[in-house]
Amino acid sequence: MSSVAFMSNDNALSGEDRFRLLVEAVRDYAIFLLDPNGRILTWNVGAEQIKGYNAAEVIGKHFSIFYPQQDVRSGKPQRHLEIAGKEGRFEEEGWRVRQDGSRFWANVVITPLRDSEGNVRGFAKVTRDLSERRRAEETLRQSVEQRETEIERRAQAERSAREAEASVRDLSLRLLHLQDDERRRLGRELHDSVGQLLVAAKMALGALDGQAQSQKPDQTILAECHGLLDAALREVRTLSYLLYPPMLEEMGLRTAIEWFLDGFRQRSGIQVKLESLPQFGTLPRDMELALFRVLQESLTNVHRHSGSPTAQVRLAIEGENVVLEVKDQGKGAAPAVLDVGGNPVCVRGVGLRGMYERMRQINGRLQCISNETGTTVRATAPLPTGNDVNASAAASGR
Repeated sequence: MSSVAFMSNDNALSGEDRFRLLVEAVRDYAIFLLDPNGRILTWNVGAEQIKGYNAAEVIGKHFSIFYPQQDVRSGKPQRHLEIAGKEGRFEEEGWRVRQDGSRFWANVVITPLRDSEGNVRGFAKVTRDLSERRRAEETLRQSVEQRETEIERRAQAERSAREAEASVRDLSLRLLHLQDDERRRLGRELHDSVGQLLVAAKMALGALDGQAQSQKPDQTILAECHGLLDAALREVRTLSYLLYPPMLEEMGLRTAIEWFLDGFRQRSGIQVKLESLPQFGTLPRDMELALFRVLQESLTNVHRHSGSPTAQVRLAIEGENVVLEVKDQGKGAAPAVLDVGGNPVCVRGVGLRGMYERMRQINGRLQCISNETGTTVRATAPLPTGNDVNASAAASGR
């Protein structure tokens, strides 16, 4: 009986009453009517929840009470009504004010209500509180800005690191050039000054030896002096050549390597085998000097650190590159010495850093592969077009 009665009563409601009940029941939207001047005529539950006013407090007041004061002073509420009346609809998102003075971000739609003759009889206004969405968007925006700031900071740090690395490399190259110039100067001074003085001393001692035959001098002492001078001459000559071997400029890289290996075998007791073309030809001066310094540093490391009794040196042409390899059968390099990243590249330590920078200077590459069976240092550099080393390699069938 009650159900039938309810349906009967519901059917008795007019369409206008049902619409009014629907509007009043909506809680997520503020839905109310304005007269043509913007004064509030109706008020629903959603409007009370969103804006904080009850119906008695707000009906009859101008809807501009929902706008911030600066918007009211600029005439924005009235302009919104004028736009709605002219264009048939007005919509925006912006700040609105609750009864307690707090602000919220709102989506507002104003629609004019016209009579049969087209005259504006009032306005329907629908407001939705989008504060949660606004806060989420603001949080996202701040997160994006922070991310962009972090990316820019990292990019700046990377640029600074690259600039610092470039400065260090430039400084290293300048130091290497200064080192080579100083070695050349010292080598020539040792040969031209100290070496000549020792030669003169040896000649004077020889003359004294001839004049003293009648006086029966102590031949043991004279022989010892001759021996000391001979040793000093050899040492000075060796030092001057090690500082800057003149035959590197005069005879080329292969001859300088042969000379260096002869002296290295005598000084170290390490048996070194050279594998190379008999007629290797010449390379640009900077390239020959870089490869020679790599050879010196590599064999010095073999002597000091590897404990290997033998070593192999290979000087070869591979395609469009010149390759210098130094291998030993020693205990291998400590992991901390090598910077491992795909191809192990020697970059730690002063000597290894110097080799790396010298090869980089000639657009070359340095690899250092080490394990318990020994260490291989491989220096590779591109040959200049038309270099006579290429012609020598082609003639030998390599």
